[in-house]
Amino acid sequence: MAALAACGGDEPRPAVKAVAVAATPEINFTAIESLSLQFLPRQQEAEGWRLVEDPIVIPADRLSIYLDQAATLLQRYEVVDATIGNYAANAGEGFATVEIYRFPDFVKAFGAYSAAKSGPAQYLQIANEAFQGKHSLHLWRGPFYVRIIGGGSPDSSAALQRLMSFVAERMPQAPGKPAVFNFFPVEMRVPNSERFSAISGFGQRILANSYQATFGVGGDPMEGLIIPASNKAAATRILDAYRALYIRNGKLLDPISNLGEDNFTAEDRFLGRAVAFRLDRFVIAFNGYKERQRLVDLAIATDARILGSIRKQLVSAEKQAEAAASGTPRRNENLPPWARNP
Repeated sequence: MAALAACGGDEPRPAVKAVAVAATPEINFTAIESLSLQFLPRQQEAEGWRLVEDPIVIPADRLSIYLDQAATLLQRYEVVDATIGNYAANAGEGFATVEIYRFPDFVKAFGAYSAAKSGPAQYLQIANEAFQGKHSLHLWRGPFYVRIIGGGSPDSSAALQRLMSFVAERMPQAPGKPAVFNFFPVEMRVPNSERFSAISGFGQRILANSYQATFGVGGDPMEGLIIPASNKAAATRILDAYRALYIRNGKLLDPISNLGEDNFTAEDRFLGRAVAFRLDRFVIAFNGYKERQRLVDLAIATDARILGSIRKQLVSAEKQAEAAASGTPRRNENLPPWARNP
């Protein structure tokens, strides 16, 4: 105490003003509106199911409250909000939760949906694409990704599929898969293997924002991807970065003549074999672990399909230029930037 007294410890201390800590206001998620609410069945609209409580809408910045760390993946695809309804079966012990995730456009929604394509899946006849996994059902339709989780009854699979069909039928018609997939050969493509990843390709972040598909011939699985870069310079940087990965870890093989505007082939014990090339602003790559020639064949076929598409667009651009010169200009907004008239 002497030491405290010497330091003025016995003197009255100045009053400390209490600072009020504002409590975070509780959000009423049932009061938030979303376009997705119109797709959820109310009361007993869906055959065999009844809504057990008011649906909720969770904005993107609060999605971690519901999904925890899994919300980060959906936020990479710029999710707008999530609309959630809980249901009980009219007979038996069945239950279901319907989640509708809304995105700015159909490509981002497709990316979030395709991220769930892992493990065994039974694809369903529900547009635009849907499948049933081990514990849940998934649907992609336009800018919406729907997931249904449920069970609790012997016929839960059929009942959940009916519920999914009801939700899908209430949604407006939507465009099919992104047109970039048309560049891939069809013959060896595994059905429903198309994916879009904003995160990576072949496990590499340098190949993010890529349209991907799986191919197979005689039990030889191969992966392919296409990245539509913003311009030629950006595409060149991506291809160079991918090539540098093999230079550091494996070895380059002989390039392929007349493939794209630049290409390389390479192999590595862990990364596998790769054939990659750039054509205009597109970066295309194929990866596998068995026969290199099959990768080469896929690359050549894709190169031909892209060239064929570019030729059509250039012919269309030429016709528009002729029309403009004759005083009857035509719109060309649907062409890619590199094919439009200046």
